[in-house]
Amino acid sequence: MGTFRHAWRRAVVVVGAGVLAATTIPAAGQAQPASDQPVDEWPATDIFTDTPDVDPSAERDARRLLDGDQFKTTTAAEPAGIVVEDGVTQPAFDYAGAVREAIVLPGATSSQDTGELDEIYVDIIRPAATEDGVKVPTIVVASPYYHSNGRGRLGERKPVPGGPIDQFPLYYDNFFVPRGYAVALLDLAGTRGSTGCLDIGGPAEIDNTVKLIEWLAGDGVAYDLDGNEVAADWSNGLSGMVGKSWDGTVANGVAARGVDGLATIVPIEGISSWYHWYWHNGVHFQGHTALSLANSIQGSNQLPPFSECSDVRSELALGEITADPNHEFWVERDFIKDADKVKASVFVVHGTNDYNVKPINYGEWWDALAENDVPRKIWLSPVAHEKAFDFRRDEWMVTIHRWFDYWLHGIENGIMDEPVADIEHGLGDWGTFDTWPGGSETLLRLGQPENASDPRQGALSLDRRNLSPRTQSFTESRRALNTVVQNGFSDDSRRLVFMTDELTEPVRISGETKMSLRATIDGLDAGLSAYVVDYGTAERTNWTNGGITNLSTISCFGQGTEADTGCYPDVERVTRTLPHEVVARGWASASFLTGESGFDPGESHRLEWDIMTDDYVFEAGHRIGIVIAGVDTNIQSRFNFGSEIDVHLNGSHVHLPVVGGAAALRRALG
Repeated sequence: MGTFRHAWRRAVVVVGAGVLAATTIPAAGQAQPASDQPVDEWPATDIFTDTPDVDPSAERDARRLLDGDQFKTTTAAEPAGIVVEDGVTQPAFDYAGAVREAIVLPGATSSQDTGELDEIYVDIIRPAATEDGVKVPTIVVASPYYHSNGRGRLGERKPVPGGPIDQFPLYYDNFFVPRGYAVALLDLAGTRGSTGCLDIGGPAEIDNTVKLIEWLAGDGVAYDLDGNEVAADWSNGLSGMVGKSWDGTVANGVAARGVDGLATIVPIEGISSWYHWYWHNGVHFQGHTALSLANSIQGSNQLPPFSECSDVRSELALGEITADPNHEFWVERDFIKDADKVKASVFVVHGTNDYNVKPINYGEWWDALAENDVPRKIWLSPVAHEKAFDFRRDEWMVTIHRWFDYWLHGIENGIMDEPVADIEHGLGDWGTFDTWPGGSETLLRLGQPENASDPRQGALSLDRRNLSPRTQSFTESRRALNTVVQNGFSDDSRRLVFMTDELTEPVRISGETKMSLRATIDGLDAGLSAYVVDYGTAERTNWTNGGITNLSTISCFGQGTEADTGCYPDVERVTRTLPHEVVARGWASASFLTGESGFDPGESHRLEWDIMTDDYVFEAGHRIGIVIAGVDTNIQSRFNFGSEIDVHLNGSHVHLPVVGGAAALRRALG
């Protein structure tokens, strides 16, 4: 065996007092509040500052009420195999008596300047019956957050590496281990117990995680903390990856490697291309660069020293200045291009108002998976950076249980015969669809109001429209999103607003919108935004802080112990009533779109860019709006040039993904 370096690392990580404030790690492009004041920093994880802490004693009390006076333990012999009733695995194995162990995997890369292979630290919990020959699959959650920010709404962390393994963050262990699963929590390179350098979607993150999947499938080596080689002889060879945000991103990346043994992934608010987290059509989102994100996370983990990661840090610095998605830095971190290698099934979960991990991530990933006939399922809700455990908890627990049972235990429970998409439109109004997305590209033209009594600043229509005068103009200006779109009937020299007539019946869009302008630019460049907006008053999800808030009551899931109760606060949806709703967004740099470094006054240019994927229903009495303006405060200020922009209406249009196409929209417009 090679030199084993992990023994001295047990004392390196020191758990700080209290939870790190989420706002110390800003995220690019998270949703803004409905005020005119821009917000410069947002949490990079799923911890929101208005979420109250839960007293651990309250969790223990809730578990005692569920299990009786003592936490559930048993000395009875465990079954010799998985127990299945009513088409699902049953909680036949004892959680308290489960095997808890830590292993170290020799990595696939040498990300530190020393040239030594990274060592990847993994905590595992599995039924005790696996010591007697029971084979189980493994649910893998790989994360950079187990020491610093923590996971979930409560910011749960793993214990100090090398110490007693008495707590596994989140509920997967509590619920699934009694049902015949192992759960493995992997520390990404450069975090908590793992050596190496955090390289933001690169090989230290993805290829090192592949090593765990291979080991669980019977290929590769691992060691216990004393340096003894250990085998996963308890594994049935199959694993599934699940996780929210960065954790789900790793799942996408590992699946894109085409590794054997990975049967399914469940990316929840996961990135599919890291370019999409930082850039969109040549504009850089406000917040982190690749280097500053690595600095924040790795620095909060207190390891390794930045001086040992100079090569990785030099590479990450390219992320701030490289707007070209075809640059090798971004290509290496683009998992979409490798969708043809995916062997695992994919269950996508995303918030349509998540502009931290923006909708383009699930939209383009889904399209690529569909092109390659990957077995898949999708849930969409009008929340921001939230998980299904919080926005649809009861249905989620049933569905993820059946999903893992089917793909990891091979139980024929009919889940793949059900509709492929569950979409929430109104508050709690879920619909199921056999195909997704469901929209047909429908061309709407930009024009002038029909007459003096028409209250609109601009008209959006299927057919002929008023083109007199033939242009509309605005001054590029960087402003808060809500300021740009509110009061859509009011004249504003720093935006253009085009609306349909009032709808006489609901209209659903499903898919990506495409903006196409013929315009002249008086200036060196222009940062552009285009928004699909619902102009009509309604009560909707208030996604500005995620869309979910904790309640004072607590519920428990699966089995628990004194240290790991499996109990979590109940939640509810946060709503608001406004006269408009921003449905979908898209940004672009004019120079990026045209390939030109400057613009001559009076010369017209074709500017075409995408507005990100969404699935939304405009109700009767509302109007569909398209707003065109300079960049909002989700975009860095360096992309605000103050240019004068003339939009030529003849030749300017938008392609909207209307379900039922032009015929459905024409019917709704009377």
